Amino acid sequence: MTLRTGTVHGFGARKLLAAAGVDPDDLRLDEHEHVDRGVALAMSGFDSERAELVEGAVSIAAEILRRWRAPRPELVAGLVRCLESRHSRARGDAAMTLARLVSADSTQDITSAVPALVVAADDSYDRVAGPAALALARLGRPGAPAPVHRWLASSSRLPFFQVTSLGQVLQPLVGRADELLPAIRRMLVDSADSEGLRPLLTALAEWGPVAGEAVPELVSALATRNARWACDALGSIGPAAAPAANILDSFVRGVTRPPRHDGGTPLPNGVRRWHGSQNAAWAHWRITGDSTVFLAFLEDAASRGLGYASLARLAELGPQATRCAAAVRPLLESPGPWTRVQAACAWWRITGDTDAAVPVLLAALEPLRSGDADEPCRAAIRYIARIGAPARAAAPLLEATLSSERRFPADVYPAARAAMAAFGDGPHPRRTVDS
Repeated sequence: MTLRTGTVHGFGARKLLAAAGVDPDDLRLDEHEHVDRGVALAMSGFDSERAELVEGAVSIAAEILRRWRAPRPELVAGLVRCLESRHSRARGDAAMTLARLVSADSTQDITSAVPALVVAADDSYDRVAGPAALALARLGRPGAPAPVHRWLASSSRLPFFQVTSLGQVLQPLVGRADELLPAIRRMLVDSADSEGLRPLLTALAEWGPVAGEAVPELVSALATRNARWACDALGSIGPAAAPAANILDSFVRGVTRPPRHDGGTPLPNGVRRWHGSQNAAWAHWRITGDSTVFLAFLEDAASRGLGYASLARLAELGPQATRCAAAVRPLLESPGPWTRVQAACAWWRITGDTDAAVPVLLAALEPLRSGDADEPCRAAIRYIARIGAPARAAAPLLEATLSSERRFPADVYPAARAAMAAFGDGPHPRRTVDS
């Protein structure tokens, strides 16, 4: 009996494998001994005249580069050729694959792709231009803002790419905020009620205080269906967003609500609490520095059962949230891994007790042993780094992760190094392209 492969091959990859006479179940790119064969197959498809075979080559190359850290300059060169091909889908997939390779810990040198990425970022097809602009933005190359300016200049046309978004491109461009904010503010007005605006609002929340000039437009967004995302951006800006404080307070108390207020918890006055009230309460605290409104909201939430989003907010408050501790403790044994991890962090931040929290976080690291790192696992690494020495039992697994041939998501490496340093083991050296 043929075992199912550990790699789920897409349509294009299956077409390429069929053309080469390879059973898809026989190419396991999660196993190191299959990688060279996968590289050869990808190289055979890069220059094909058939669009689906080029797409298959990109798909196989992307899978190899996602899973393994060994430098593969031949695959990078093939992706660069795809950027210049006439197959638009393959161009977009190649640009996105290159964008995903950009990080401080990358072992792949994509310098050779920059000229082609600059051209691709000017493509009329957003599915190509978006990922190319994202790659340039992450690389810190000067060509990145040009397509962003074009998208922002359209104001009413929010570009949406199947594989990335304007918000993702903006996040690494925080150093160009002064240049980009005037056009962003126009877009916040022109597209105020468009759901497509949400990735842009998320980017402004990542920018934090740097986005302060956009406070008037973000306050106006509180009257739209995008209010919850506007709350996060205003809270991240902090005290400079003071004009929003009274509106946020009224949202939390149920006095006023944005347009979308379906669902939520019934309040004593007979109305239902807006589903974004927690975002508003958090933003009110971050803006005013007064945790009274936020704490009252969280204590009410704790009386009804805390979700993982509430746990993350409680962790930010730390010892101020002591009255919620009793509601947090049982969640350390929740059936949901994400809830367990967030509960462990909240419990430690509120009580200072590592004896109960650390075992939960150590258990969440188990995916690393098989070369994986889901969101709960990655969060657990960050929290272990903050806890430091009491979580030192994680050191062997994190050390193995940092030296592994397998490639983990980019945020694993700085978090794991921070944890090792917090344990007193010193910073772990980054792997270079030649290592």
